[in-house]
Amino acid sequence: MYPQRRALEWAQWVLARHGVVFLDTETTGVGRFDEVIEIAVLDASGRVLLQSLVQPTRPVHPEAVRIHGLTDAELARAPAWPMVYRELLAVLRSFPIVIAYNADFDRRLIAQTCGEHGLPPPEPDWHCAMRRFAEYAGPPPVDSWRRYHRLAEALERFGLSHPDSHRAAADAEGCRELVHAMARGLPLRF
Repeated sequence: MYPQRRALEWAQWVLARHGVVFLDTETTGVGRFDEVIEIAVLDASGRVLLQSLVQPTRPVHPEAVRIHGLTDAELARAPAWPMVYRELLAVLRSFPIVIAYNADFDRRLIAQTCGEHGLPPPEPDWHCAMRRFAEYAGPPPVDSWRRYHRLAEALERFGLSHPDSHRAAADAEGCRELVHAMARGLPLRF
């Protein structure tokens, strides 16, 4: 089976399942001690099931602030991870299939944040839309050093716009739109 066909069939299969959600996080950075500072979870129709800032236990790296705009001052009054974690677990009890764009990153940062608070990480059935889109579209242009397309680029390939805000709800919605576009077999623009 051709990779594009395999990705299309995956998207159709996963959207036909009950209990699918789209998740995205924003974080203090990308290292092994960084934490989740924003999380959003949407159902397959785009309804927001969870959207919250999270108060970190360490400062947000300046480079991360440049990307998502979330500052320590803005997060100072946000709920701590244990409170948000309980809400996340409640959502995942009803929606055990999680799709994320770069799922390995979100999964790792959620696990790290849980570890920081002595909590077991949730164990839903994770699926990576970034890897599936790479099957659907092929690798980024030859002049790119990356193996995978950025989310905004992937959406552009379908002619879909994305605010590229690097905020959790917008990115979860972009991931949802991307998987729906693959499931419909939409042609790529370039």
